[in-house]
Amino acid sequence: MNDNIDPHDAPEGAWLTRDHRMSVRDTSMLTGSEKAPAATVASLHRVGHAAHGAVDRLADSAAPRLRQLGARVAGAEVALHEKADQLGRTRDEWTEVVRVKVRSHPLAAVAVAVALGAVILRITRHLRPIGAA
Repeated sequence: MNDNIDPHDAPEGAWLTRDHRMSVRDTSMLTGSEKAPAATVASLHRVGHAAHGAVDRLADSAAPRLRQLGARVAGAEVALHEKADQLGRTRDEWTEVVRVKVRSHPLAAVAVAVALGAVILRITRHLRPIGAA
């Protein structure tokens, strides 16, 4: 370890410079010094109390915003479920309308299906990369 110099061994009236440094013993590890100094304990209590107060203020300001955000998310969830139900009902209505039309005009339904297939084929043929078979 470092050789500690007793501060009482320093010459009186001599000011320490950069070239002359004096080590001070760490008394926290000496026998009989298990207790922290009262000033240190008081400082730690002040810092802990201040930190606790800061955390409480932060939590108090964040809590209403978090509740508001939760309410908005719940509202959005309800709106999305309602929209999904509405789209499902619309799909079912359109499917039923198409079934009725196909049953009442089967030949026209086949002609529309062939024409739609030809359009899709023409579109996909133009979208193929150059050089593809």
